[in-house]
Parts: sequence; structure tokens; C-alpha cells
Amino acid sequence: MPPLPLGLTIQAALPWLGSESRAVVSALVAADGRIDSASVMASRLGMENRFRLARVLHRDGLPSFGRLADWVFVLRMVWEAEASRVSLVRVARRIGIEPATCYRRYKRRLGVPWTAARSNGFAWAFVRFLHACRRPTRGAPGRLHRLAGPQRAREGVGMSAAGSEQPDPTRSLDRSAARVMLGQAPTDVAISRGGAVYVPRAFAASVERLDLTTLRTNRSIPVGCNPTRIAFDHAGRRAYVSNQFSNSISVIDTATDHVVDELPVAGDPAPLVVAPDQRTLYVTTNLDVLYAIDLHSKRIVAEIPLPATSHHLTIGAPRGRLYVATRSAGIVLEIDTHTHSVARTFVVGGQAQAMAVEESGTELYVANEAGWVDVVNLESGALNASVRLEAGGYGLSLSPFEPTMYVTLPSLGRVSVIDRMTLRRAHSIQTGGMPRHTIFAHDGRSVIIVNEGGWLDVFAPGSPLLASARSLAAAPGAPRAAPPPARRRTRNRTG
Repeated sequence: MPPLPLGLTIQAALPWLGSESRAVVSALVAADGRIDSASVMASRLGMENRFRLARVLHRDGLPSFGRLADWVFVLRMVWEAEASRVSLVRVARRIGIEPATCYRRYKRRLGVPWTAARSNGFAWAFVRFLHACRRPTRGAPGRLHRLAGPQRAREGVGMSAAGSEQPDPTRSLDRSAARVMLGQAPTDVAISRGGAVYVPRAFAASVERLDLTTLRTNRSIPVGCNPTRIAFDHAGRRAYVSNQFSNSISVIDTATDHVVDELPVAGDPAPLVVAPDQRTLYVTTNLDVLYAIDLHSKRIVAEIPLPATSHHLTIGAPRGRLYVATRSAGIVLEIDTHTHSVARTFVVGGQAQAMAVEESGTELYVANEAGWVDVVNLESGALNASVRLEAGGYGLSLSPFEPTMYVTLPSLGRVSVIDRMTLRRAHSIQTGGMPRHTIFAHDGRSVIIVNEGGWLDVFAPGSPLLASARSLAAAPGAPRAAPPPARRRTRNRTG
């Protein structure tokens, strides 16, 4: 996610906040203050219950959760109205809240009507918020509280996103496809060389380990707040999880399925990847910086400024170069992993998201949220071709078993499978929800699609699921595949 100025402002004004309170503030700001209840917030932080959350907020001098959510909502709206000069009605409609509700929250927290609050400005409202907080006179900020693995494992696996119990967490789709219900917003999936499957659940502050044989989760590993992305080292002995609102990276020992270390970073971390030398971990945060962390000394050895926030990283074989997509800048950076310096810059435009490098290392594929996939020639640096999509592309992976690429389209609840030889859409997989990433099992028997709606779809290439997907793509009225654009000669798009 992009930098959140309000969250940074609150944390700068209240420097004594502990890691748990900072995570609460970050989560509330990201949700515009609209988190249903203290119990939901406690779950996202990995706390036992709302009473533990109340003690944390009281310890750090913050208002109770309901009042804090109100304050974040009010400050966020004043900030936006002051910056954009739009009416409260327009702001309320944008976030899907009745204007009357907004008016009541302003009156309740600020003691004045909206017109007076807007006239007084954000600085005035923020000072009133600070008056509602207090600096603790004793005690030190506590560490992020975690539940024991077995207890956490009973809370949420096999639950829907709304928390209703599922009688069977695995729902069979057909003989070669299944849907594994997880709940709590699974956001990523990774498979180690040994076949271990790990899935971060953002709203449960945990990582689930999945058995592909039984299609059930067999371990729940508590991590930090809002775990977002996960990556393995080459041997699969360590898994690294970015905890977006804890400003840290959890290190999981896959032999014991326990967190063995925490690596602090500045800002909210998201994408991360281990370098080919296995000695360096790369991660980006919403401070628009790429960090290189030495895994032996656990120190940051390089900081590379980015033109915008990055949501995706990938390593390209055989050159071992790191590629960094910067979403709002529409730029992909090529990083030399030996010198930690920018080697080349590719301007793709739009909103660059996930990337993949073809096995020989000659082509880079870049999904774009503006509605296409770019094909970049890594030898010449030229943009060879673009493939139109039915909607904005987010995740992208290349099949190791056939010349296709899988591009997730979250807004349509669909995965588009594109033939890389013809650059035509081969078929679509209708998943519903918000598909984020696809990954292939090393034995070639399974393809996994992680869905933020609360589940994983697991199927075999060539399964009836894909056959029905082909029928869907060919059905009357279905979006037609775009014709392959001519592989055009273009000017060099590097900088």
C-alpha cells in the first residue's frame, strides 16, 4: 500500500507508542477507521481477546478502541476534505458511509458541526485528538503478544471471512480440483523445494501450513500484524513473512514451524525475496525504499530509493538480477544484486504489478493494473509487445510445464491464462472473490490460486475445472480474447 501520512503523523506525535499500539493505528488508518469491533482488531493483532487490546491501548495512553476508531475516521475525513476541497457528502459516498453517520461522528468527537470542523482545519482537529491521549507515566511498551500455535490453530482455520464455522474446510469442486476454505484474507502462497505450502492470513496474524495430499491445514504459526507476503530461501529451511503493520519480518524455521527471529524494518513491508546468493533478503516498504538485509548479521547493508511504492519483486535467472515494479510510477527497476545498484530502468506506464522472467532470462513479463501485460526483451531493453486484458492485472506467474502465463484479475474474480507463443488468451478460470497469486507445485500436479476472499483453489492442469473455464471463455457474450499485437520494433524503453 502507499504511504499513509495520517498514520505517520499520529506515530510521530505519540513517539511512546509500543509496537502493538502502532499496529492498531496503522490498521485503523488503512481501513479509514472502519474495523467492525475490538474483537476483530484483536484477532488481526494475534491477541487473545478484546480485553487484551483494551489493556494495550490504556497502557499507551490511547482512547478506547471505539473512540480511537472514531478519531481516525474523523481525522482521515478532515485531511481528505482539506486536501481535495470536496464536500463531506462526496467523501462519505466514496467510502460507502451515509453522510448523516459522518455528521454524527464529527459532532460526537469534535464537539462542533462539520462546517465548523472544516473551517478550523486538520491541525485544529489533530490537537483535539492529542488532548484525548495521554503520555504514560510508567511502564514500557510491550512486545507484540502472540498466542501459542495450538490455540491459534483452533481459531479461524476452516472459518469464513465473517467468522462463521465451516463444517468441512475442504469443498470438492471435481475429482481433480478442490477449494480449501481458510478465511481471514489469505494474501499470498509459497511452496518450498521440499513441497511445504505456507499461506499468510492477513486478518488472523498467522501463517497456515497446508498439506497438499489431504488439502487441509496442519499448522497455524502466529506472526505479526497483517502478514502480507512470504518467501523461502533456496533450501526451504527458512520462510520470511512481511508483517505490514508490525514493521517487521518474521523468520519461520520450517523444520519446527516456529518463529525463530524478527527483522525490524522502517515502514510497512510487503514484497520480499531472497537473493540467489542466499545471504541477502530484499524487501520494500511504503517509504519507497528497497532494503537489502544481510541474513547473517541481520543488518541493512543497502537502501535503494524508489520512484514510488513497490508491490512486487522477482529474481530473474540465469543472470540473478532483481526486478522491482513501482506501481504508481509505472517503472520497473533492474537491480544488480552484487552491487545493490540500479542497472537499468524500464518504463512500462500504467500501474506495474507482478512480474516473471522467462526461464532462459531473455524476456520479462509485467502485469499491469491498467489492463495489460508487457513483454520486455531483457537483451535489448526494448518493449516487445503488450497483451490486452479484460481488467486490471495483479498477480502473474509462468507455468513451468507449458508455455502459458497465469494473470490474476481481482476485480473480475478471474484468472486469465495466456499462451506465451501466440500472446492470445487460452482460457479463463472463474474463481470469484479476489484472486491474488498463482503458484505451481514442483511435481507439476497442482496449481494453487490464493484468493483474498478467504480460500485457496487447488487443481491439476488439464482438469475439468479448466475444461469448464475454456467453455466459459468461449460462451456467447463472454469477453473475447484480444488479438495478439504485432511484435513491434520500439525504441529502447530503458533509462
